[in-house]
Amino acid sequence: MHLTYTRISKHPYNFRRITGLSIETFDKLVLKVRPLFEELESSKLRHGRMSHLPTLEDKLLCVLMYYRTYISHVFLGYLFNLHNSNICRLLAKNGAITS
Repeated sequence: MHLTYTRISKHPYNFRRITGLSIETFDKLVLKVRPLFEELESSKLRHGRMSHLPTLEDKLLCVLMYYRTYISHVFLGYLFNLHNSNICRLLAKNGAITS
């Protein structure tokens, strides 16, 4: 069992406490960030490994949780069922998009 956007979005109060955003605001942020993310993905020369977080919503949730709480990469890895190196790579790549 691991944390996903679809699972936590069913609990709006907890979602707001974890991310600092309401679900409506998060959805607006996803709409704003999606073109930037798709541009970044299409600019890759090679695609390499597939992400273990399949949706942009899950990736953005992970990034927002990190910026909201500054918990360690190891703990985020346990929450999202990823290795801490994958969390570090995700934050480095997608953190710039959200800023």
